[in-house]
Amino acid sequence: MSAPASAALAAGVLARYGDELYHCASCNYCVDQVWPERGIARVCATFEHHAPSPAYSGRGYIEIARALAEGMELDLDTVAVRVNTCTDCGNCEVTCPIGLHPAAINRGLRTALYEAGAAPAAIATAVETITTRGNVRAAPAVIAERATGTGPRMRLYVGCHADEDGTALLGWLAAGGVEVSLVRDARACCGAALAELGAGRSATAWRDDARAAVDAGTVVLGYECLRHLQDGDAAGPQGLLGWLVAALDGGELTLALRRGVVPSPLHLLESCQLKPRPGRAAPAEEACARNLLERLGVPLANTGFPNRFRLCCGAGGGMPAVQPEAAARMAAARADAAGAVAAVTLDPRCARHFADAGRAVGSFAAWLVEHCELTATTGERA
Repeated sequence: MSAPASAALAAGVLARYGDELYHCASCNYCVDQVWPERGIARVCATFEHHAPSPAYSGRGYIEIARALAEGMELDLDTVAVRVNTCTDCGNCEVTCPIGLHPAAINRGLRTALYEAGAAPAAIATAVETITTRGNVRAAPAVIAERATGTGPRMRLYVGCHADEDGTALLGWLAAGGVEVSLVRDARACCGAALAELGAGRSATAWRDDARAAVDAGTVVLGYECLRHLQDGDAAGPQGLLGWLVAALDGGELTLALRRGVVPSPLHLLESCQLKPRPGRAAPAEEACARNLLERLGVPLANTGFPNRFRLCCGAGGGMPAVQPEAAARMAAARADAAGAVAAVTLDPRCARHFADAGRAVGSFAAWLVEHCELTATTGERA
């Protein structure tokens, strides 16, 4: 990167995050903290499964930003790889005892590097794939239309990570009497994936495009999509599980295990996208998942659910693009932690990542479709 571009990057980092760059006490909570009473067994999946270097941690990202702000000469190619070797799970922020935002600082670094044309080649390729193909997998999502029911209505935005769940859900919902209409007047990708890769301007434009087509009550399947589209607006779109619990509580639907299904213990894998962060509340999808299992009489195997400090599965941020082997190791470790108990993840993107890593961890939505029957109780609407 040229000297003027490097100076501009440093100025941008200092202007946006200067108040925090000199507050870090190097306590290493965000590097290698172990605190059994809080369920913390390490903090950073990148540090644990990619490289045991503080440069790949919340503290490291703060130190990189501070060095740039002070005008230090850094190899920006190396910096670009390191700041993109992050799953953006936010564990470093959750564990910080003084409330710093190292994950947000790192996102700022990624965005600044991308806009300066200094992103790693793998990131540039991933962004190009999304912008030209509509999603991160280089193939357009295919969602088949299904017949609609006469029970409660649902407006559904599937997103580019959840097309398999979307196709299965449409059939299940329609069979249960739910009238589903798909949001088709928006891009297949809402821009959340672009934001994680540092393409902030495109991410904002795509989010605005999607939000123009998404109503306040629209159900969004992917949780990174849900957070991106809500953008801090509690009255924005909602998750599938929240919608389902509300419909059950309102007497519009009933949910039961299919005939012959034994209510065996289930291990639920938390989603990093549902983790509350400093100054940012989380959707109540994890509480809704527990609610649904209790209604069905299905035991929850991980009694500490939801554990906010679990290591990421590797699906988030730039990790799958920049360090695919490390991302696969993260998925394997996360899946193996469930032991012999059947495991499902709440997030469709995580489910796809587990499948890519050869681990049999499906999504909670797919589990509902396979094991449960949904029935509308409202009959014909007036």
